[in-house]
Amino acid sequence: MSSTATLVQAASAVPYSLLFSLTIYFALFGGIALFFRPLLVGIGRALYLTVCPRPSKSALKSKSA
Repeated sequence: MSSTATLVQAASAVPYSLLFSLTIYFALFGGIALFFRPLLVGIGRALYLTVCPRPSKSALKSKSA
């Protein structure tokens, strides 16, 4: 059996309603992520600073001197 025939049979086995609903869900998720991007970036920066805090000014002065 050729690879084209195998691909056509595999594609015909996928229910189109499932494919359509997954496409809609991904589009909605992408739109929500773009809308809330500033909030999500801020949360990411706060989490990063929680894990790796910035050194204080006195620590920076003693390091440079």
